[in-house]
Amino acid sequence: MKLLAIEKKGVQPRLITRAWHRVQERIRNPVTRSRLANMVTWLRPRGVPANTDIGITELRKYGVCMMPGFMSETEIAKLRMALSEFNCFDPWRVQLGEFRHDQIPQGTHVAQIPCAAQIEQLHAIAYDRRLIDLVTAYFGCRPYLDSIQAWWSVSGNEEPEEAENFHRDNDSIRFLKFFLYATEVGEENGPHVFVAGSHTQNTLTEHRRLSDAEVEAAFGVERIRIMTGRAGDAFMEDTFGIHKGQLPKAGKRLLIQLRYSVTESIFRSPLIVAPASNVQPDLATSLIND
Repeated sequence: MKLLAIEKKGVQPRLITRAWHRVQERIRNPVTRSRLANMVTWLRPRGVPANTDIGITELRKYGVCMMPGFMSETEIAKLRMALSEFNCFDPWRVQLGEFRHDQIPQGTHVAQIPCAAQIEQLHAIAYDRRLIDLVTAYFGCRPYLDSIQAWWSVSGNEEPEEAENFHRDNDSIRFLKFFLYATEVGEENGPHVFVAGSHTQNTLTEHRRLSDAEVEAAFGVERIRIMTGRAGDAFMEDTFGIHKGQLPKAGKRLLIQLRYSVTESIFRSPLIVAPASNVQPDLATSLIND
């Protein structure tokens, strides 16, 4: 698997990005956020989706658009095998250093693959027209590709940690995340969980972790979607909606995540890499290349 050359390391968000983040994360009402986001999009190039029959209605209504079979079994198996060769690190316990996915230290919940943004194939996935069209239609402008990440979610822990609890993301005033399962994910393997329609509802909007009980009481069990799936299944999601990555009870889950946004976020890729040869840079502004 080809790795793109690193041009810069340790890139930090600009001062204006950090200041804007502090403002937007305090705006909790979804209607107010949407109105402000509409104003921001006027500053971005329009962008025109080539295909509008791409699940935009589902995404706007429920906050999530399912993409079963996004990659074939053969394609995802090759990608999974390649990703398995790279070292990982625990973002909450960086003192552990790097380790292989089959030698994960006890107590680790998430083992991130730090070189994910270098992997050329993941850039090609990020520029897939199915994704770009969907994101452009949702934003109303050409998107930023903000980051590319991949990580293993690990079983063997008793209590959930960090994003394994329900929460809302505040990465930007308007943003989407694409999730691709690189392993089969059943109910025991840490499936993603999302509350359908919560991205537009002014309920439990506090910036904190939420308990299962209060989410169920506020929204009802019937709106809580447990996203199991086969390797190669994917979904696009507005993660201002309430969600979590379920604590795995067995095995481990390999997940690929792409973040798209209408502005640079404070979570942007810290790596700048050489442009991939197999993408159309006019479709999105990549903060991983510039």
